[in-house]
Amino acid sequence: MKILHCADIHLGSNTYGRIDPATGLNTRLLDFQRSFEFMVKRGIEEDIDVFLFCGDAYRTADPTPTQQRTFAECLKPIADRGIPIVMIVGNHDHPVSFGKASAIDIFGYLSGNVYVFRKPDKRVIPTKSGPLQLIALPWPIRSMILSKDEHRRKTPAEVREFIEQVYIDFLQQAVAELDPALPAVLAAHLTVQGAEMSGSERTSMIANEPTVTVGQLALPQLDYVALGHIHKFQDRNPDGRPPVVYSSSIERITFRECDDQKGFVLVDIDVENGQKKTSYTFVETPSRAFIPIHVDARNSSHPTETIIQAIRTYPCDDAVVRVRYHIDESQVPRIDVGRIRDALKSAHCIASIERTVDPIERKRRTVLTRDAGLEESMRQYIEQHDHLASIKDDLIRAALELEVELEAIRRQES
Repeated sequence: MKILHCADIHLGSNTYGRIDPATGLNTRLLDFQRSFEFMVKRGIEEDIDVFLFCGDAYRTADPTPTQQRTFAECLKPIADRGIPIVMIVGNHDHPVSFGKASAIDIFGYLSGNVYVFRKPDKRVIPTKSGPLQLIALPWPIRSMILSKDEHRRKTPAEVREFIEQVYIDFLQQAVAELDPALPAVLAAHLTVQGAEMSGSERTSMIANEPTVTVGQLALPQLDYVALGHIHKFQDRNPDGRPPVVYSSSIERITFRECDDQKGFVLVDIDVENGQKKTSYTFVETPSRAFIPIHVDARNSSHPTETIIQAIRTYPCDDAVVRVRYHIDESQVPRIDVGRIRDALKSAHCIASIERTVDPIERKRRTVLTRDAGLEESMRQYIEQHDHLASIKDDLIRAALELEVELEAIRRQES
């Protein structure tokens, strides 16, 4: 049995885009669409049995009609071939208010084999290669819990602990009912302790969100654990079975993800002589490159040239580029931002050009008094002019010699 596992599509994340004149759409929406279509095409070529989506279809729970149309159009080739589509609700999919539909509920009303899970459940999914036992743990909807009187007085930490216990109890009961002869997969949208975050989800993590351990998920009755929520591809159980895998997101969202691979996972569950064996392959999508450029030009006599030369060492064509340069205050007039922008003209988008300026250390001026002698006055003057430091002794000596000559002339005149 072959499964395509993906998550965190976040359609509608349009930052760093512009309007495409050919379609009238934001170019970042087209980026996500391109990666989505690439993923679907690859899935069809691989003759997958199930398309498994583990949450966060859109950037928000209120997608625009254009975003909904794009998502449905991308999924249509899968549905047209009768391939089962399994979708679980992520934290970006469901609204805060109790009773409102999630962003992906509508897909449950479409024709075809579409299964949408917004609460813990276990179901057998018919596929062309036989039945798949699927356990779903979607993002817990707190508003549903807090709508009950017995939970309203709970603190956020108590609600989190309650959710964690309910989920683990449900999972243990569900796996106890599995048929060991059939493939079994857990699909979940949650945080696993120790998961390596790509960065963008750090800013969106909800305080006191439920967290589970690898051991609580990696149960021997399961053949694969498909996860969403963390945008970095990783297997949290690399030395054991079953694999516990975050599939990654299909496109970069922020510069914190600039070094991350983006894509999805193809999973094979083979049954031979009554024994099941799981393997998987990560497939990269043609995601837009994000290029952060850092230049320290403080020691350069031509800082603009130094910055431009640094830019030319990066593959900026069609990328989202951010430039940060470091100079000192005396170099500010020598920075030509127009030339820097011109050096970036092949980029898809200039996210920003930011500078850090070190202020010139200003020395406190010494007030000279009438009582100060020539030597002291000269020393104080030279200390405020760094370019005279190397000839300080010669200047003082010459000044004192002139003072002696002047005094001799005054005596002769008197």
